[in-house]
Amino acid sequence: MTSELPTDIARALPSQPQKERFVEFVDLMRVLADCVIANDYTISDELNSAIHLAPAGDQVFTKAVTARADKIPPKEARLLCALAIGQQDLFIDLEKTDLTALAAAISEQIRKDEIRFPYEFGRKSYDVYAEMFEEGQAVLTYSETQRFLDATPAGVQQYGRFVTGPFGLLRSRSTRQVHSGRRIQAFHCSDTMCDLVHRVHLSTSDAAGINAHRDRFNSFLGDDDKKPNDWFSAADEIRDVPAIMFSDAHVGVAATLVGDGLSTDELRALVAHLLDTTSGELRSDVEDFLRVDAAVETVGALDHAQLMQFALLAREVPLREALDALVESGEITVPSGEVRRPVVNRDRRSGAFGLMPELGVHGLRFASPDEGFAMLRLRHELGSLTNLEDLEEAEELAWQIRDIEGETLAERLDTFFRVTDPAECIERLVMPRRVHVTELARRLGVTQGLSGSDEELVARFLWKLGYPLHDEEDPRAEFWRLHQRLSGLAKASHTPGSRETEEFLGTASKFFRELERYLAESLAFSAWALRHDHATDPNPFEYGLEADHARGMSFVQEAADQADSVMTFDYLSDKLDLYTLIRGFEFLAKSLVAIEARSDDYLRSETDFPAYARGSELKRFPFKYSVPYLNLTARARERLSEQMREISRSLQRGKVNDIRNEHHHYRKTASGVEQIESALREIEISLRTLEAAGLSLVEFRLEDAIHDRWGRSEYYFAAPRGARHVVTRPSGYDWLGLPELDLPQYVAPGAVFAEPNEVLRFRRRIDSPYTQLWGDYPVRRRSRSSALSQSGVEHSGAEVRNT
Repeated sequence: MTSELPTDIARALPSQPQKERFVEFVDLMRVLADCVIANDYTISDELNSAIHLAPAGDQVFTKAVTARADKIPPKEARLLCALAIGQQDLFIDLEKTDLTALAAAISEQIRKDEIRFPYEFGRKSYDVYAEMFEEGQAVLTYSETQRFLDATPAGVQQYGRFVTGPFGLLRSRSTRQVHSGRRIQAFHCSDTMCDLVHRVHLSTSDAAGINAHRDRFNSFLGDDDKKPNDWFSAADEIRDVPAIMFSDAHVGVAATLVGDGLSTDELRALVAHLLDTTSGELRSDVEDFLRVDAAVETVGALDHAQLMQFALLAREVPLREALDALVESGEITVPSGEVRRPVVNRDRRSGAFGLMPELGVHGLRFASPDEGFAMLRLRHELGSLTNLEDLEEAEELAWQIRDIEGETLAERLDTFFRVTDPAECIERLVMPRRVHVTELARRLGVTQGLSGSDEELVARFLWKLGYPLHDEEDPRAEFWRLHQRLSGLAKASHTPGSRETEEFLGTASKFFRELERYLAESLAFSAWALRHDHATDPNPFEYGLEADHARGMSFVQEAADQADSVMTFDYLSDKLDLYTLIRGFEFLAKSLVAIEARSDDYLRSETDFPAYARGSELKRFPFKYSVPYLNLTARARERLSEQMREISRSLQRGKVNDIRNEHHHYRKTASGVEQIESALREIEISLRTLEAAGLSLVEFRLEDAIHDRWGRSEYYFAAPRGARHVVTRPSGYDWLGLPELDLPQYVAPGAVFAEPNEVLRFRRRIDSPYTQLWGDYPVRRRSRSSALSQSGVEHSGAEVRNT
């Protein structure tokens, strides 16, 4: 139900069809009001003839075109009346105004580039801005705007049902508001700790007649004592935008994710899927200007902007279902653990809950920064599955939560949701009944994987509800399982009846492969964590499992080349032998000590410190050296370098490489068993040391957080096999851009840069088409800002965000 319209507006729009025509007319006027035009812009005859004025509009029009001085030309006066919509009364005759012809006229001028918009999806406009402007500036002049638009695609924006783009103005099958007018998110400032994409305002022509006469036209509107009606707001009231703003599911649109989160090839796959699966709807929408035979061949010739305009023509629900289907089929590759989000458009959230589209291994969802949002949805959706007025259903629910105490069923249900793990809530209330599974899937938009296991379905439901992905995979679990198994087989070899040699050999082969993987990943991560300048990286304190592994190994190669060794080592090879890996920790330790001896060579210029660190005495920037190892405390440096040397010595002392090379010749002899057991002990000691230092590439997860009335907090992190770390806040070091404290992350307790517990922490970055797309982002501009423009309330690099 829409809110009640003011009397004058309700009288002018008495029927629902008239209200709908009015809303579409307002959308078209918003298109014209927001566009960029050139100095030589003229109003076409087709556009002019489509607009018919009501008596109130005719009055203003007559004044404007017959004035003794400063007459306004008729075309400009008519369009200015339309853009004003009305004052006390409506200026437009909605019955006579030809909306189809008006849209067609606007479409023609868009195709001819006479009416233009910025392109706000993906990184094309962002990269063009970086190429054109060395400094960040809030406003582009008219000439700069024209140059910028010449180098970027035609803007794809949606006003209600109307979608602008390379093909003109097309009509969508879904209503959306995805537009920014003449504003665009275009650049990052010079502050390396600021992750905001700053907005730029484009300038339209003031010399074009429609704009040059605007002030004069306003003078003809008069000083009516009556307060004019807000006709633009009336259009929003008719749509019931105030109520839609508070929707928890339907207000979100996938457009910004589709535009920012998909590569061009993935976007082609999406549009091809829509062409083939929307019962001919999308094909019929484009048949007037594009012949579609084989969808894959058709989309192959389309660029990013053309594809985006096509995608926005589709209904929202099929668009969402297409994303889910393509992720499920693998045509859009989303590795386990990756969550794709809008990038340049990340601040464009939907509704009062601030919903953002996200794409994960379970498909599309809309998530809120409000920590309680997912819980509220869980209670609502699961509670809606049971009709408590139905005695049989109520009794079934009572049985399902029979272990929960309470005086009434409603009270017990409330307690159940408060004390029960969300996954268990679904397992107990949904999974036992197929009808509940089907209904919840429908309500949450789960269309894929419905024949999967209960565990898979619960994970999909939790994802769609907005809960974070909990990838419980321990990358070292298989290694430690094999270590335990191999130790058991070695011990059993002392006694008769032990397992046959073949079982030992099979286990040993797998174990040493896992050991090599463990050492290679840990060595690369250790070198990268301690040598790479994280503060200036485009993705600060993020570890890419492929790209940064290679970078880490290049540091090890450099260390090996500088070492005094009679042998040569190749750490850039895809296949590294165990001996090379073991010596790598020794070389890395030596290089770190050598770097410390010439630390002045790595001092960071104070001008490169973030602005807050140069001005604040409360917030500190501890990374005065470009090599992270040098920023650690003296105690941490000494301990880490010694640990790495000892790891190398220990593994050599245990003759691990010899055992690895000779295990195929294993025989059950006392000396052979003793050698195996000695090697396994040294391996365990060494790798436990790596895990304790946080250099084994095992994620820590937030286990608990405690806050007191004075604003003090403690965040407790835990990793597999008992590793723990606590982070306390507030702190002078919480503006560094380290991972937010509610996220899984690599915590390095051994890499202390400020006592007692400020340590290097990193977020995992999964390499995929998505990360490749945004690999060298952000590109920073020199800043024109004064100190007064900086935020003193909430720093963008803070780990804990106010939402």
